[in-house]
Amino acid sequence: YFTVVTLTTCGYGDLSPTTEGGRLFTSVFAIFGISILAVVIGDIGSKIVEAQIGTIEEEKKAAESVTLGKRVKKTSNKNDVVSMIFSQEDVLRYIFLFLFLFGIARFLFRDENWTFIETIYYIVITSTTIGYGDDYPISDHERLLAVVYILVAVGVMGEFLGKISGYIIKKRQSAFYKSIKERNSSFEGVKLMDDDKSGNVSELEYLIFMLKSMDKIDNVLLNDIRSKFKKLDVDGSGALTKTDLMMMTRQRIVTE
Repeated sequence: YFTVVTLTTCGYGDLSPTTEGGRLFTSVFAIFGISILAVVIGDIGSKIVEAQIGTIEEEKKAAESVTLGKRVKKTSNKNDVVSMIFSQEDVLRYIFLFLFLFGIARFLFRDENWTFIETIYYIVITSTTIGYGDDYPISDHERLLAVVYILVAVGVMGEFLGKISGYIIKKRQSAFYKSIKERNSSFEGVKLMDDDKSGNVSELEYLIFMLKSMDKIDNVLLNDIRSKFKKLDVDGSGALTKTDLMMMTRQRIVTE
């Protein structure tokens, strides 16, 4: 219950951490938990939209089953995770913004004699819009200052969580693309790529197969592109030539 209420930022206030250790844990848990939950909800939403649009073509399912047949080998990552998510400018900017938010929070509740962890807890709970209700401004001048503080804090945290969520999505996409590149060129795969059943896989057939497998293109868009090509290929030669352009020009003149 506490996890759901926290990660969905409902923050009813009936359950909230009271010890410094609990508040420190909740601060870290909320930042990373909300980022992961955002990715999961986004995936669920995309699945629902896909189901409403229509069923995926059988050959596309077959292509995905082949391309995803080989597991991605884990490789040692020597790069710092933080540097992969944030640029140097981002790190400096977030440090400055954190110090700014921390200083304002200390000033806002200077009469409360908060510890460092209690201040961090307030920043996270406020900026993530959880708001348990255990810490809040009371006087009019505190509330006036909190109006500006909340807007800035929520904006900064939203951008920060977006960076983390974006990194998670990018890593998953990279793993998927890598699995496609490293898959086995099996006989079954060649048969799926051979769209015209000629027994050979052309560069165009391979390109179309891989684009479909990577969800970069679908049959609807592909057929639309082919239809437009056929309209441009007036003489039906299978290639766009000067003759096609001349015939198109004549047709336009006649139409006008």
